[in-house]
Amino acid sequence: MSEHGFWYEHWPKAGLIAAIFLLLLLFLNSKVPIGSFEWLYWLSLPLYMIHQFEEYVYPGGFKEELNKILLRGKVSREILTDKMVLIINVGFIWILTPVLIVLGVFSIIFPVILMTLVTFNGFVHVIASIRFRRYNPGLFISLVANIPLGLYVLIGLGLNALASGMELFIGILIGVILHMGLFIVLGLRTRKYNRISLSDIEK
Repeated sequence: MSEHGFWYEHWPKAGLIAAIFLLLLLFLNSKVPIGSFEWLYWLSLPLYMIHQFEEYVYPGGFKEELNKILLRGKVSREILTDKMVLIINVGFIWILTPVLIVLGVFSIIFPVILMTLVTFNGFVHVIASIRFRRYNPGLFISLVANIPLGLYVLIGLGLNALASGMELFIGILIGVILHMGLFIVLGLRTRKYNRISLSDIEK
């Protein structure tokens, strides 16, 4: 078990159970018309939970692989910790997704941000797979679900005039910036680790 406790280790398994429940709800008892854009927004949440299960449970290993890449094979410290994994995945996905959908009542920009996050993350997995010429945890669901869903919604919103060009631009820009913010945080942590390691060597 993780040194941080039960929840740090088992949250993605709980997410899979929640995903199954949400899918049943969406297909069997949805108050939103099946296939509508709003329904697709909600569909992105259980699909992303399944994506997280692929990353951290089966086959799992996303955190370990990313740390190896960031630290160039060194394993003495972690850049992406269990705590960060929990905060990013539960806070950034489980909580932020419903918030953005609900805020869609006020502006289509919020759902555009959501679908951009889903799509952009999927392409990150694809680019990483091409760059390192191997599968990475999360790639499969990215290819078969997240990317197709995200692109379908974003393109559909534009073609059906539900989002103007400016609204799409703003939403996509904010979504990309939010996702890039995670990379910046990881980059800063990596830089801090390298400084610490260099000072240790000098001692």
